[in-house]
Amino acid sequence: MICLCFRTLLLYFACGIFFLSSCTAANGQDIPRIPGAQTVSPEFQSLLPKLQQQTQLAIVLPTVIPTDALVPSADHPKPYLNVPITPDGHFQQVVPHITVATPTHYEISLDATTDCQGDDSCSFGFLSGEQVFQDTPTVASLYAYELKPNFQPVARSPEAMGTVTLTDGITGTFIPFVCGANCDTSKIFWEQSGVRYGVGIRYGSQATLVTFANSVIQNERTTP
Repeated sequence: MICLCFRTLLLYFACGIFFLSSCTAANGQDIPRIPGAQTVSPEFQSLLPKLQQQTQLAIVLPTVIPTDALVPSADHPKPYLNVPITPDGHFQQVVPHITVATPTHYEISLDATTDCQGDDSCSFGFLSGEQVFQDTPTVASLYAYELKPNFQPVARSPEAMGTVTLTDGITGTFIPFVCGANCDTSKIFWEQSGVRYGVGIRYGSQATLVTFANSVIQNERTTP
């Protein structure tokens, strides 16, 4: 009996540490662990080791980051952030910052200035990962308020909220931007290995977000 209890405790301990490897998911099936990003672009090379020390999640990263800084106006495109942009309408730099880092949740803001730290005035997107538990709300329920008749933002994307098909047949949920004092990010969330991953681009179209999400998924390592 003592031996059996000890082995059981060891099993619980192992699952607590390696909950994304071969532990059992909520539905009773084993789930493979995503090893993380295969290619780490220069923008993320100094940030990644710090984040890996603070979260147990596999960190996935893009190889392509949308940097379009211009949006349509009444007569011509205009920049949507008050930051330096290139003559052809792109951000001059991409500076990622860690804004959330816990064992089960991380978020990286994509900023256009070195001192932004995720502020709305200079942040144009995000990357995120969050462990999904049995009581974690669905993405659709978190953003259901945007579909209610009494929700009247200053402006909103012409595109509709809904599911999208990503690379490898993965299903994602697209959340279009809405505008108040500022326009927020359009987002795509998808789940792999018990983790909800997300990408966001301020004022982004569905096509832009699908390309962005696919860049992340295609950059995942296939082996640890």
